[in-house]
Amino acid sequence: MNARTKPGKFVAVLVCASALIASVLILGGCVDIVVFQVNGGVAAGSQHLITLDASATVPSESPVRAVIALRIPSAWEVKSVTLAGPTVTDTFQGSSVIAGVYAAEWEAEPVGIGHNGHKDGYKWWAGYTAGAHVWTLGQSGRVPIIIDTHGRGGSYLLDLVTGVAGSDDPEDLADKSLWQIGSAGLRPSGVRLDEVITLYCFADVAPQTQYFEAIQGMGAKGLIEGYPSGSEGYRDFRPGNPVLRAQFAKMIVGALGLGVDEAMTPPVNLRDLGTDVPTNLYPHEYVWTAYANNIIKGYSDGTFRPYVGISRGHAVTMTVRALQRLYPGVLQPVPSTYVQTWGKDLLPEHSANARIAHHNGLLAGLPLTTTAANGNAPMSRGEVAQLLWNMMGLISP
Repeated sequence: MNARTKPGKFVAVLVCASALIASVLILGGCVDIVVFQVNGGVAAGSQHLITLDASATVPSESPVRAVIALRIPSAWEVKSVTLAGPTVTDTFQGSSVIAGVYAAEWEAEPVGIGHNGHKDGYKWWAGYTAGAHVWTLGQSGRVPIIIDTHGRGGSYLLDLVTGVAGSDDPEDLADKSLWQIGSAGLRPSGVRLDEVITLYCFADVAPQTQYFEAIQGMGAKGLIEGYPSGSEGYRDFRPGNPVLRAQFAKMIVGALGLGVDEAMTPPVNLRDLGTDVPTNLYPHEYVWTAYANNIIKGYSDGTFRPYVGISRGHAVTMTVRALQRLYPGVLQPVPSTYVQTWGKDLLPEHSANARIAHHNGLLAGLPLTTTAANGNAPMSRGEVAQLLWNMMGLISP
């Protein structure tokens, strides 16, 4: 794989965005994770795949199957788990039975030694080796776990638990305590809890990038997706690109959490939207949902101009309308003494909304006296992310 070496971007030389490395030592039937690294201490890039790389020494007198359980964010998907060692190679197969035991028993346990309780927004994956093996002390193996994050960046707390299963029926519920043996005992050594991993949603948006918090936050929630970039799972956000009016409708509808239904009845005929494709919600259903919620109005000639770049003034007006319609009382009245410093050059409706937005912090973080000073100019993707992130901050509980 080629490394990403553009200035200010994370450099990855792996099959994925992140490597989680655990050295596992099993003595007397007890698992000991002696090394656990997350990306070698380097925050991951935007690539969709994460590799958990483990090495183990396992003594056993009879054939056993290795069990691995991982608690990951609900939006992620385990693609493959393999075992590769000098003398043993195998593939783990997922087990809904074992994962179900973790979901029921592990999360029901009181928080304490070996357990850390329930986590909202996470799920369990568990599996066991297809074959059973006899392990000698000092024998090693690696367990790469390939995870597709579906582009969901953010900071997460992952949990890893090790165990064993019988050779005949690895899903025998009578042996379920062995599946979690790594977290058992007064000093459980075969478990790692709350291991921090950080992923950037987009290869071209790092902490040094303007609007990083807004872009990363919306990306982690799946509200913005970016553009595919290369064949390695990278995606770019392109924060400097303009936002089309149809794109803004989709972004603000998502940020507000409004439901979008392919079967909805169009509230208006915006003739330049073209033919609705039944298998794609964009742009029709997003635009219609925004219209139905008084976020957009369209033009007097019956058009919406979906593929024209949205101006800053129009984006601000749509955001103010959305809050006034859906969250009355969130926007505070503007005092008569308030001095408007941005948007005075806009048409009256947009100028008035710019005044409301500025007073209520919707424009926080935007360089209003420099690059974002012109209210009639197209609004960039980074600026829109910041505007909508500010909006989300006002309506969050």
